Amino acid sequence: MLEALSYRVKVPLNISLVVMVTVGVITLTLLGYNYRLMDREMLQGGESLGRVLAKGVAAPMLRDDLWTVWDTLRAPMDVDGGESLRPETVTVIDGAGRVFASTRPDVFRVASRPGVVDSRYADLSGASADSAAVASRWLDGDSLLVSVPVLVDGSEIGNVLLEYRRPAFFDRFGGALQQVFATTLVILLIVLPIGWWLGMRVARPLQELAGLMDRIGTESPSRLRHELPAGAQTGRDEIVRLRARFREMLGQLADKEMLEQEMVRADRLAALGRLTAGIAHEINNPLGGMLNALSTQRRHGRGDPVTERTLSLLERGLEQVRDIVAALLVEARFKGHDLRPEDIADVITLVESDDHGSGVDLEWEHRLEGPVPLPSTPVRQILINLLLNAVRAAGKAGYVGCWIECEGQSLRLTVCNSGRHIPEAQMGHLFEPFSTGDTDDSGTGLGLWVCYQIVQQLNGRIDVRSHPGRTCFRVELPLMERRDHDAEAVPAGR
Repeated sequence: MLEALSYRVKVPLNISLVVMVTVGVITLTLLGYNYRLMDREMLQGGESLGRVLAKGVAAPMLRDDLWTVWDTLRAPMDVDGGESLRPETVTVIDGAGRVFASTRPDVFRVASRPGVVDSRYADLSGASADSAAVASRWLDGDSLLVSVPVLVDGSEIGNVLLEYRRPAFFDRFGGALQQVFATTLVILLIVLPIGWWLGMRVARPLQELAGLMDRIGTESPSRLRHELPAGAQTGRDEIVRLRARFREMLGQLADKEMLEQEMVRADRLAALGRLTAGIAHEINNPLGGMLNALSTQRRHGRGDPVTERTLSLLERGLEQVRDIVAALLVEARFKGHDLRPEDIADVITLVESDDHGSGVDLEWEHRLEGPVPLPSTPVRQILINLLLNAVRAAGKAGYVGCWIECEGQSLRLTVCNSGRHIPEAQMGHLFEPFSTGDTDDSGTGLGLWVCYQIVQQLNGRIDVRSHPGRTCFRVELPLMERRDHDAEAVPAGR
């Protein structure tokens, strides 16, 4: 049955049992000591009282004064000191071994022999080789006989016999017994809770480890490892070493899980690459024809300013489509003109046109006063994707804010909306391909992935913070240097 108990019960229980056994042994030892002390006290008390009585009856015995001897023997019997301090019987015998006087004259009559009256008193002579010595012996299991010689000028003229009965001392022993048991009870009431607490403290690390082990396979190893900090305990005992090894195992499991996720992500990207390679080829052919047609129209046509502006907008849009296809191939080499305030104006025009009728409150702020050394097409694509997603997430009568500024050697794009926040479980898969959700307006799960790919190719970073009522995407792109207008852009400082 004990084997089935948890260590959080088993360890405190074992400690409590050890405490109880230890206290029990100490209690029995104290009781045994008190029992032996009682016997020794009874013997010493008999010897002391016998010597006093022997001196008191010596002179009256020489005068053959029976009544004085009897009064002397009765004196200790009348002392009000408790039954346990008194002898049961005090008898004086003369040198011939006959009773001279006794506190029990009805049993030990004058001139009778004690051994005849009570067989336990037989063979009183020769109790000690030294006639002046005090002799003692047990008459039976409960009676102690102490014999003290009565001496006059060094000659023995008789003996004082004191009989003590052990049951008379049990009253005092019972009091000691009650005291010992009361003390034992108090000690147990104090020590047992302390022992139980110490046992629980010892077993708690094992309980924590067992709980974490039970959760392996159902929860992330990274989360379990976070719940088991490295500095939780110090020392080199077995539990500390076990915690350290368990933490290492969780770390290995977390690395394995991350590697598996990377492999799955790589497989998905490979499949996507094969798919987009075919799509890109089919799109680039008609796209090139449309761009050529626009170029021809510009060279030979005679359009008015509105038509010219429209053609410029179409050209930039088609170039953006071409760069999007390149981003899907994850092989973009962005070329073209630097980002200009007019490009931001085009994005505003497109988003406001798409937002027509939704009632979303759009707030814009950009501080671009001239060209920024970044390729315009991919930056515009990032803004369009993030803004369209924000408009969709904000819903009717929602709020969308966009802030664009250059800070130091980087361009910062911030897009916020007041829509529903992104769940924590979705954060880890937000920028994966085909991961659809309220944050992706395209519905295909590629919008944010395209943004992520472009940001990576521009050596920037993108992060998102979301809580109820506000979600913000922030993109930081390092400014680039161009060797010439048509050359490949490279990050500044590289």
